[in-house]
Amino acid sequence: MPEKIATFFSYFTSGTRITMGWLVEWFKNIDWNQVAVINGIVIGIATFLTNFYYKRRQTKAMEHAAQRGIIIHPEGD
Repeated sequence: MPEKIATFFSYFTSGTRITMGWLVEWFKNIDWNQVAVINGIVIGIATFLTNFYYKRRQTKAMEHAAQRGIIIHPEGD
């Protein structure tokens, strides 16, 4: 049984070192300006979609309240 555990840890350590070496090489070759631009675009799109979702929810709630005869004044608008 101890041989199996030692073999597992040996292979695990070897695989981890190979993977870490690959990641270090990959990170060396990254153009961080492109990463920043792509992250900015992704965050901008996520912000737009989140805002759109909540504004739509607010509008639906106002329409539903108006159908029941309740008048709601939106804050900040």
